[in-house]
This record gives sequence, structure tokens and C-alpha cells, in this order.
Amino acid sequence: MRILIADDAPVARAILARLAVEAGFEVVAEAVDEASALERYAAIRPDLTIVDGRLPPAGGVVAIERLRELDPAARIVVSAALNELELLRAATAAGAASGLQRPFIPAQVAALLRFARTE
Repeated sequence: MRILIADDAPVARAILARLAVEAGFEVVAEAVDEASALERYAAIRPDLTIVDGRLPPAGGVVAIERLRELDPAARIVVSAALNELELLRAATAAGAASGLQRPFIPAQVAALLRFARTE
């Protein structure tokens, strides 16, 4: 499964990329904001996109909505802090298949990626 990681925090991108590769997946692109996420998605058409719930400039929910406009079949997972339940709910309402809570736990990331592959 080819993955695009969209997160403005270099550390979060690095952690997610490492965990995805360790779980046997391929990270094909990274993005630091909504515009680069949309551009990379359109060029690569990854199997899964992980979007930071606070992705600049307008937030992950808006980025998810725009990804859905670009490709209604896009598989998207949102990442958010453990206490951001409303953000997770809004992101799933916007089209994210599921949520990944921070801090990232390796076994949970691997399980979510495996689940996303089978959807």
C-alpha cells in the first residue's frame, strides 16, 4: 500500500513514515500543508492518505473535504491528539475512514494501516 503523509510537523511525519515502513508499507510522498497534499495526491494517487487534523492553513477537515472533491474514493485517515475527539468526529464526518490518535503507538498505527488496506 502506497501512503501519502500530510502533516506540518517534521517529527510527526518522520514517526509515521518510520512506523508505516516498519509495518511493511511504502511512503510515496509527504506534504506540509493542504496545497502540497492536494498536489501530491493528484500526481501520485496514493492508496491511503494520512492527514493531520490541524493541517495548515485551514485545518485537516477542510483538507479532507478537498481531497474528497478531488477523488470521492480517496482513503483518508486523520491524525489528532488524544484529547481532540471533536476534531476526530468532524474529520470522519468530512470523509476520513478512521482516526489515529497521538501520541502514536506503533502497534496501533500498524493495525490501522492493515485495516485500511482491507477496506
